[in-house]
Amino acid sequence: MNAVELNKVSKSYRKDFWAKKISAVSDLSFTVKRERVTGFVGPNGAGKTTTIKMIMGLVFPESGSIKIYNRDYGFPSSRKGVAYLSEQPYFYGHLTVVESLRFISELIGLNRSVISKEIERVLAVVELSGKAGSRIKELSKGMQQRLNMAQVLLGDPHMLILDEPMSGMDPPGRRLFRKLFSELAAKGKTIFFSSHVLEDIEAVCDDVVVLSKGKLAFSGEIESILEKGFLGTEMIVSLLTPDDLLFLRGLDCEVTELDKGTFSLFVPRGGNPGQVQNLLFSKGIEVLSIVRRTLPLEELLYRNDGDQEENKAEIRRQEISGRGAECKP
Repeated sequence: MNAVELNKVSKSYRKDFWAKKISAVSDLSFTVKRERVTGFVGPNGAGKTTTIKMIMGLVFPESGSIKIYNRDYGFPSSRKGVAYLSEQPYFYGHLTVVESLRFISELIGLNRSVISKEIERVLAVVELSGKAGSRIKELSKGMQQRLNMAQVLLGDPHMLILDEPMSGMDPPGRRLFRKLFSELAAKGKTIFFSSHVLEDIEAVCDDVVVLSKGKLAFSGEIESILEKGFLGTEMIVSLLTPDDLLFLRGLDCEVTELDKGTFSLFVPRGGNPGQVQNLLFSKGIEVLSIVRRTLPLEELLYRNDGDQEENKAEIRRQEISGRGAECKP
């Protein structure tokens, strides 16, 4: 059973009653596998926030079906144990961190006897224990994002759906969240999160879903898309003789002298890096480093996306505000 299934889902917005509809998501189908980390990427206006809001029942699709653990998204019970993090959270700034978490704990129905310990736990996880008594309005954007994540972790949900969870975070905060996602997945949690930072996607995701202009561009394992961008293997070596250079070029190696006595050997995709290594070993040539050379993930994901300036600003505004012509299914 998949955690989330979308089948031919479409959604459009209109700025006002007389305005022409703008397609945000069109005939979208993909699945989110259980107990894995799935990244959700695409340029602004691609429809990510609209899709996440539809999964959470905050926006209604015009057509298609959405299932969460094989139950229709229209049933609130389908989202039991599912935590949601909004891209632009709202806090009551006059409350302290602990007061805010206590308020959320009561909203989600935690037993009052465990609330205090649960607050201590989630604050420790996001490394915010030292700010427990601080008022939220005094926190930086990055600290507020940590608090936002602490709210999501309350009650130990089995699935986390996160819209830009690392927005506005500094490098230490990003590293913390990456580690957290990996640890949660190891415990059997399902994580589905959107991000504009492809480094985050590559670092922690098992799978990736890519949107382009509201349509599915790719869905599958992150390793499969990285393999498509594999260019070849680069080795840095030293002390090559002219005869060595001639032989290596005969093996289709691209040889470049970096410094005096240091060379870059590039074996393109389809070549045989093992054969080159064996040759170097037999001659006692030291290999200083071996690196897989790939296309940037951004180019792999967006190479066919083109210019999305048309419509994306309006779609983005509608995604964030949640406004638009809505009809219940």
